[in-house]
Amino acid sequence: MSDNNKLQSPAAIKLASIKDLVKMMIFSAGSERSAGYVGYFRDNDKSLYFIFNTSLGYYELNALPFVIWVEDSKELENPFIRYRTSPAEEMEFTDFAADPKWVTLPVIAFEEMPEFLKVWKKKE
Repeated sequence: MSDNNKLQSPAAIKLASIKDLVKMMIFSAGSERSAGYVGYFRDNDKSLYFIFNTSLGYYELNALPFVIWVEDSKELENPFIRYRTSPAEEMEFTDFAADPKWVTLPVIAFEEMPEFLKVWKKKE
């Protein structure tokens, strides 16, 4: 691939916690569509949780791609994250996805990541 056609990294937005990432996904999805999935990638001793999205019609661009991510030290143990706000706000990792009292998001573990998506490496 020539330098002119080289893929550029998307914009990066780092959040403070996994709970913030989950809330952003759930409450920005709206009632007419599902919230999607949370990506997971283990990079050396870091656990990285992320979503990839685009903002359509960003000024003169057709779309602005971005990765919203958070870093954690614990390795992924369960394939779902569930969240609820009643009777109190709670978020937990689980292997059980079929409880109507919770909003459940799948966590997709990536074995390999293309370098252009590794936005967390930009500051290293």
